[in-house]
Amino acid sequence: MHKKEQFEELFRNNYKQMLRLSILIVKDEEDSKDIVSDIFTSIWDGTINPYVDKPQNYLLMCVRNRCIDLLNHKRIKERVCRLLTLESSLPSIAINNDTPDMQRLREMVDTLLTPRDRQVLIMKYERKMKYREISDELNISQVAVYKHLSQALKTLKANFK
Repeated sequence: MHKKEQFEELFRNNYKQMLRLSILIVKDEEDSKDIVSDIFTSIWDGTINPYVDKPQNYLLMCVRNRCIDLLNHKRIKERVCRLLTLESSLPSIAINNDTPDMQRLREMVDTLLTPRDRQVLIMKYERKMKYREISDELNISQVAVYKHLSQALKTLKANFK
């Protein structure tokens, strides 16, 4: 059997079931079609090889893994969007300004925040470091940096009113 014929048979025998599984996990038909198409593209270009004992099981496992990757990517993207929304909602105050509000804010940073939240906040806003730089220096993931910064900003925002 030629590669093209083998591929077409694999496609005909598995596409519908792969698509159903993807829709069940992702709950979005367009994303699901993209996932299944990407898998078949990877098969065609030789990146993955489903021609094993049980190709159907292998393909369904590929679908499941790609769906999980997509959902994790969407979760991280949502966290970043929430964090950026929090950042943009804070009033911009000059760091060197000795206004009563700035003094109050500094006291809140020193007293209300956990040491790690305080450290991340200072690195981001006083030292003007990027998320990647903070994560590298503290040996934590960028997601952890987002979480610490988000928690610090929420605490400050709630208590600054």
